[in-house]
Amino acid sequence: MSGIFISYRREDAAGHAGRLFDRLKARFGKSAVFMDVEGIDAGIDFVETIDDAVSTCDVLLAVIGRGWLDARDDHGARRLDNPQDFVRLETGAALSRRIRVIPVLVEGVAMPPADALPAALQSLARRQAVELRDSRWEADVENLIQKLEQALAGGAEKPGSAPATPPETPVEPRVRVSASRPGLWLAGSAI
Repeated sequence: MSGIFISYRREDAAGHAGRLFDRLKARFGKSAVFMDVEGIDAGIDFVETIDDAVSTCDVLLAVIGRGWLDARDDHGARRLDNPQDFVRLETGAALSRRIRVIPVLVEGVAMPPADALPAALQSLARRQAVELRDSRWEADVENLIQKLEQALAGGAEKPGSAPATPPETPVEPRVRVSASRPGLWLAGSAI
């Protein structure tokens, strides 16, 4: 299966990720939406489920809020420095598999610089980001949806070329949402 995987830290940007999830679900349909809390049944190995979701997605949206870069674990260590941090694993797996990764900046946060990221994530700093502002939420999300439809239809359009997908052709990707919490892992991937 292909589609969109949303990676975020629950304590950082759960509200924004939830609003984005709802908007994408409304656009692409309920059957195309997977949410970690709702979509993984009891007794299912969530590591395998999320690893499958990352390995088969076309686009990973890395939702980055004010606490994404410097989130700390129970011992005060920065979570991104832990090779087993699930946000790091999800994003790193997508980058290493050459899956398109779109940083989605919320709360007015700036793109993290490469030297502030672990080596496995440094190429994230070279990705063109999309900003979702509360004051322009609908317009910003609609812009992101257009970019996702374009990416899912076969990549970026070249200047002067015809659109990859005619406007009347619906694009129906799978949407994946993942969250990471300290102490309780509900979604992530193992490399």
